[in-house]
Amino acid sequence: MSTMTTRERTSLDTSDQAVWRSYLLAARLLFEEIDRSLSEEVDLSLPDYTLLVRLGEAGEDGLRMGELADSAVFSRSRISHAVARLEQAGWVERRSCPTDRRGSFASLTESGRDKLAEAEPVHARVVQQHLLAAVDDKDSLRRLTDSIGKSLGAEPGDPVC
Repeated sequence: MSTMTTRERTSLDTSDQAVWRSYLLAARLLFEEIDRSLSEEVDLSLPDYTLLVRLGEAGEDGLRMGELADSAVFSRSRISHAVARLEQAGWVERRSCPTDRRGSFASLTESGRDKLAEAEPVHARVVQQHLLAAVDDKDSLRRLTDSIGKSLGAEPGDPVC
């Protein structure tokens, strides 16, 4: 059995470093392109789009603020500010939880559903053009990303955006 040096155990080799950096660059550029396209074409940021998607998937009842934060990977304090901004735009409404005076629900307004419908084709186009069109085997990509998520505690298919 060979003994590893500290350097071997704590750093990536050249090949692994290249894979890691390539992944980081591609992910960053893809998120920036989605955010830029949404901002320019429908005046909506990617984080706000993510919240509208989650609320749209939740249906008429909406989601408790904590559930919305968890499903969209927002902190509890950040979700309050984001929902307040979406309320000011008229896209989201917040209402008190009848069983928990400290809790509240957020749901899409009709205007919010319209905004989501306007933004969805932009998001889909960018994802299709810059990710899905570049992948020969979408099932392999799905297995890979599910495996990464699972190793970090996510369940396959957990919603983010």
